[in-house]
Amino acid sequence: MEFWKAPQKAPVLWIALLFAILSVSVQFRLKANADGALNGSIPSPDILQQKTAQCLLLGGYRTANAYALETLLLYLQSGFLGDLKTNSRQWFDMGIILRLAFRMGYHRDPSTFPGTTTPFDGEMRRRVWLHIFQLDALLSFQLGLPSMIPAECCDTHVPRNLYDADLHVGMSALPTSRPSSEYTPVLYCIAKAGVMSIFKKIVAHTISLAPPSYSRTLTLDAEMRGAYSLVPDFLKRRDTSQSLMDSSEIILNRCKIELLYLKGLVVLHRRYIRYEPQDAKFETSRRFCVEAALEILARQADMHQAFQPGGRLQEDQWMLSSLTIHDFLLAAMVICLDLSVRLESHTTAFVNERADHGLVSREIGALKTSQRIWAAISHLSPESRIASLALDLMARKVAEREASFSRNEAAFMDIPPVSPELPYMEPMSEMIDGSETLDWVSPSWRLD
Repeated sequence: MEFWKAPQKAPVLWIALLFAILSVSVQFRLKANADGALNGSIPSPDILQQKTAQCLLLGGYRTANAYALETLLLYLQSGFLGDLKTNSRQWFDMGIILRLAFRMGYHRDPSTFPGTTTPFDGEMRRRVWLHIFQLDALLSFQLGLPSMIPAECCDTHVPRNLYDADLHVGMSALPTSRPSSEYTPVLYCIAKAGVMSIFKKIVAHTISLAPPSYSRTLTLDAEMRGAYSLVPDFLKRRDTSQSLMDSSEIILNRCKIELLYLKGLVVLHRRYIRYEPQDAKFETSRRFCVEAALEILARQADMHQAFQPGGRLQEDQWMLSSLTIHDFLLAAMVICLDLSVRLESHTTAFVNERADHGLVSREIGALKTSQRIWAAISHLSPESRIASLALDLMARKVAEREASFSRNEAAFMDIPPVSPELPYMEPMSEMIDGSETLDWVSPSWRLD
């Protein structure tokens, strides 16, 4: 109300924050509308983002003034909502946010410096830092770059599980945290924090220039499984068909925590799919990696079904982010990798269902289902179309290999043929046939 009494007296960075909030709100409105259209009286998110940037510059955000950090975070979020493809510009913007957060001391817990902040401000800082910490980890991984936050220099605590109504500016002390069984708006980030912390360790372990220790790999595997076991039960995996009484928010948050957990296992163990494939010592890792990838593709199929007309999440497909789509793509490529290694083995073990307890059949089934899903959403992004074509080609090569042992090829193939004039056929064929030249281990590999 004070703003409307004297708009000209409002701080420029506060106005930047207002524009950022409006930009995010309009992005949500666009995604929620089936036709993607706006009322003529509502400005486009691009204009609002432009005004946000202008006010940030005019207000001197680099001086670490009030509202600058929150505005930059919302500015970045609006960019995420407007583009399903993460790009390097967002990563550079994240770098600006991090340096500003470090300068303002968000990486240190307020309790370390008693008397410098109020209980309310301290808790708000913890919430903001948790968001920054998790966003940096996911964005850096997706772009194949190291995290920009040195964990050893940070001691900010995870915020308490409290409703916004539990907090007020003049409070003298924070109330006791509510139990983890009570769902509050901040519980999702709190529940994900433990899994995210181990995920960052896993990424650092896998991209280290020093050869990774296998004992360390198994230790991180145990730590990740332990972290996921601490997630509240109602935020653990549950098919959407068993979530009729849950809100869309809880269903999608549950999915995102599970995908982070499974992605961590895939990233941790995937190097061992190609590393000394005949060494039984690493068979456990190969199995862990493939099983986690299959679970991710099962979640993709479940979510895709829920997004269909009449499905549980019919009106919520817009909530899918580029990070989630990238997880599905990663899992599909890991299955392709495992099958390509088996193709290279030139042994009948490829189709020995007894030896692998039907694993190959499960991989092929998941691959074909995923291919159909990517084909159905190929209009959304170039990655979706390329993924559809790559999985189709892999399925065909698997069928050819199977046909060398059994002439019952028709039982294997029920995917529509790929048009011969597609420009991606030759590169994808080389990718699958010549997997020695492809960096399947580095997290930076992407289909673009």
